[in-house]
Amino acid sequence: MTSKLFEPFDAKGLHFKNRIIHEPTTLNMSDPQGYATRRLAAAYGSLAAGGYGAVIVGATCVRRDGLINERMLGLYDEDYVIEFRDTVAEIKNNGSLAGIQLFYGGLIPGLGTTVPLEPGKGWIPGTVAWGPSNAYVIGNASSGVVPTEEYDDIVECFAQAGRRAKEAGFDFLSFHFCHGSLPHTNLSLLSNQGRTDKYADRFYMCEAIIKRTQELCGKDFPIVPRLCVDENLEGGYDIEYFAEHYAPRLHALGIAVLDCTFGSMLGAPSRRADVHSTEFIGPSFYSAKVINKSNIQTLRAALQKRGIDMPLIGSANLITPDHLRTMVDEAGADFAGVCRLSLDDPDFPEKMRQGREDEIRLSTHTGASLLQGNIFGKGWAGSAQNPVFGREDEFRIVPTIRPRKIVVVGGGSGGMEYALTADEIGHKVVLFEREASLGGAMDWAGNYPALPNMEMLRYQPAYHRKMISKSGVDVRTGVNAGVAEIMAEAPDVVVIAVGAAPVEIAVDGLDAARAAGLAVRIDEVMRRDAPAAVGKRVIVYGAAEGAELALDLKLRGHDVRLVDAGPAYAPANYIGSRVWAIMGMMAHFGLATEPGKTLTGLGNGTATFSTADGSETAEADTVIICAGRRTDNALETALATASVTVHVVGDARTPRSYGNAIHEAAYLSRQVR
Repeated sequence: MTSKLFEPFDAKGLHFKNRIIHEPTTLNMSDPQGYATRRLAAAYGSLAAGGYGAVIVGATCVRRDGLINERMLGLYDEDYVIEFRDTVAEIKNNGSLAGIQLFYGGLIPGLGTTVPLEPGKGWIPGTVAWGPSNAYVIGNASSGVVPTEEYDDIVECFAQAGRRAKEAGFDFLSFHFCHGSLPHTNLSLLSNQGRTDKYADRFYMCEAIIKRTQELCGKDFPIVPRLCVDENLEGGYDIEYFAEHYAPRLHALGIAVLDCTFGSMLGAPSRRADVHSTEFIGPSFYSAKVINKSNIQTLRAALQKRGIDMPLIGSANLITPDHLRTMVDEAGADFAGVCRLSLDDPDFPEKMRQGREDEIRLSTHTGASLLQGNIFGKGWAGSAQNPVFGREDEFRIVPTIRPRKIVVVGGGSGGMEYALTADEIGHKVVLFEREASLGGAMDWAGNYPALPNMEMLRYQPAYHRKMISKSGVDVRTGVNAGVAEIMAEAPDVVVIAVGAAPVEIAVDGLDAARAAGLAVRIDEVMRRDAPAAVGKRVIVYGAAEGAELALDLKLRGHDVRLVDAGPAYAPANYIGSRVWAIMGMMAHFGLATEPGKTLTGLGNGTATFSTADGSETAEADTVIICAGRRTDNALETALATASVTVHVVGDARTPRSYGNAIHEAAYLSRQVR
């Protein structure tokens, strides 16, 4: 069946060239006062150039006390209009419709604080955390209650910001009526309790914003609100309630398209035991793909039953081209809304259209927060995989007029990124890799057959290998290159990207246990080709690296113990936000870390540990050692006196995330002169 994804769509005077929408994404790329910047324009311009039907600029605050990030965009007064014109031009010049989402924080400014908050205050100075009541809160346990006159002013601020957005040249408006913002908490059956003013009508605030905006912008100016359709909380409204009570009034206002979200950040128990409400908003690493497919189908049926024909955007966890097609062709959404994939590969719509899907840098769904910090943690939005996003101007490829000979040693994430970039610039590149194939640690990091979605970790090395195969890089696998092999190439630059070596631990009987197959390392168990055998009774030693492996083996039917020398489970630095899901799964499947036990001996089917109470001996068929990784700087030392420029990237510098390796390689490869 031919997908509808690239069919045009017309709605309320808007002509979408295809059904792919970049959803509003907070990038934190304004200046300190909330003005749009050149960095912002370049980032959104890169998305538009990638071939989207529409690009929606992320949450833009309509009143300063509603900020939820220090570098959040604002449209507080007339001064802000001109600063947006560059962003609008970048989007529209590249052939996409330009939208902007207008926002006011409500309860959300109380989220993510690292310091105690005063009652009713947000974590950014001058911000407030308040809602229609303080029955359910987000972050600040002592949130305030919005007076009627403040509600009225905020409604006017939304409308005036909408007028300014139209004057700046945007094609349509999006309103943030979801995820804990003030309009959403007004809709909520949970948080909007006990009011006696006009805002006791839960839909009134959204309705008032739209009507006043239409007075200022004209009734024909398109509005595409992003609205919570189902709170997915116990006691919260559901799709049927939305379709009965909110959808008819929304439809009567003449909106162009409904941008559907599902889930809430309010502090109430999730309605479904298997999926947390917030997973429908920002899916975790382990969440189901196309997580809102059934929600969109249910909503469509509920609307049709009431004779409401309203175009819908469906989104959340659309990671591959097939997921987008599923959302439009099977779920029945008119548009597929994308965020994370947009940042990881802004060109993916055009690659799809041209039949180049094998060149899409599919999202690994991890890593960005390890680099610049996340948007609630004093950071700007970026991609661990795509080092250019947010740096489009300064990271443009400029072909060299002085080609250099570059030797890259190591074919992992950092080495391949460096080689590809240097080749694109015009340098002559030789890439040595000691293994039989390229990929490095990322090549085995995703090999957990029983854990959901771990295959995403292999997307990055798969992309790199594909692009290397299409490049001019001279790849030599199976070569453990030393100084002699490197210098024989007469290089101008040598890139050390050999990754990290396993930490060696001193344990009695370890050599014999390894020879007998009793003791193996984590990378040996997880490698793609000829992995080490694992017996029925398994001890995973080292919870930082080994927790996910222990879970995977348990789910595959092994008897697993997870033992660690430390006082408590402390995740490896590359785990990032996955840690909360890992700990939840460990509790659910009855896998507890056994802390305070140091491996001291390995014998015939046994492992001995020292403990606070003495020692313990346990029987095992396999002991998997997950002792961490260490920098191996032997090659750097050996080249210290060589007359070449040496760049060290990734774990060869210090063990961290694959994203650090990619970003370092992208930067250093552009410095070759």
